[in-house]
Amino acid sequence: MNVTLRFTECATLSLEDQIHHLADHTSQQKALARVIGLIEAVESQLPAAPLAFPVSRQASELGVLHYREFNHDGFRVFYEIKATEQAVVVLLVLRQKQSVEKALIRYCLLR
Repeated sequence: MNVTLRFTECATLSLEDQIHHLADHTSQQKALARVIGLIEAVESQLPAAPLAFPVSRQASELGVLHYREFNHDGFRVFYEIKATEQAVVVLLVLRQKQSVEKALIRYCLLR
């Protein structure tokens, strides 16, 4: 299944949040490099095999059953598959230790 990849505005904002957070603990350049590496992994892996990654357990516990989770380099990428559009839509990017519940509320993704 080869599909189109899209990032929502929330995903873009959450990526920017990750850069700012990492830059507080390391240099801006290292933070950017790490997030760019994540984006490259997402771009290469999700469109090629979107069903290879599981439904998010933590999102499921909150009643959100259609978000899948791709883990890479300490990040969690939440996405959904839009089969009718043949698209994978990245919704949110969190660090491993961030609360999914708080982030979903913050980014208004709970429906």
